[in-house]
Amino acid sequence: MLHATLPSFLTYNTADDLTRLGRDHDGGYLISSADLAASDTLIGLGINDDWSFERDFAYRKTVAIYAYDASVNQTYFFQQILKAIPRFDKPQKLFYWLKVWRDYRHFFSAPQHHHIEQFVGLDADDDRHCTFDDVLAKTASDNIFLKIDVEGAEYRFLDALIVHQDRFTGAVIEFHDCDLHLADIERFVDGFGLKIAHIHANNFSHIRASDRLPLVLEISFTRHGALGEEAMGKGAVLPHPLDQPNDQAAAEIHLEIAVS
Repeated sequence: MLHATLPSFLTYNTADDLTRLGRDHDGGYLISSADLAASDTLIGLGINDDWSFERDFAYRKTVAIYAYDASVNQTYFFQQILKAIPRFDKPQKLFYWLKVWRDYRHFFSAPQHHHIEQFVGLDADDDRHCTFDDVLAKTASDNIFLKIDVEGAEYRFLDALIVHQDRFTGAVIEFHDCDLHLADIERFVDGFGLKIAHIHANNFSHIRASDRLPLVLEISFTRHGALGEEAMGKGAVLPHPLDQPNDQAAAEIHLEIAVS
């Protein structure tokens, strides 16, 4: 197991009702069950070829789902199938893309499940991008759960999350390039009304040698979850028993809090 250190501003009390949603390893996150129960809408920013978190959420609670990602659609998945057909040496690729294509058609055929082919965060003059305010304008709900994995674009709309924080039941955010954006993360944590419920380090990324900082962190925030009495770093265990390494072929990352 690898060891890493979190800055002291990320000290938190683990939620007592954590549940894991999403597939094994990469794509699964721990969130508060109370937040899930309080939600009537799920906004997922970034799906690529994996909407297992959204699927598990919908299995547990009937909600409207808005999934944003301009990099994929049904045509894209069908093209991957065509590319895989000549690869007789790797039939698993064909089976994989057939499954993805079928699952995509099935999941997003439900009338309450929407895939919006846009990237979120950039106010660009084209149809492939939109702002976070544009996302919120599509729903009147004030019981929204957020899942955000947008490969670094999250820093473009952290301020908007704070402005609209009263509309969120909970959130899980994957923060990328933490070494470059640590001050931004601290400002966000300080200004966001929801409390940290859990932190997991993505072991596909590196750990900075100078201070053992993980470069990608998955942070779960809660509004309704009951937080335990033990602060992380003072008896709580990370990884949590429900955690799984994102890269199953590599060691999990054990987290500690730096002494302030």
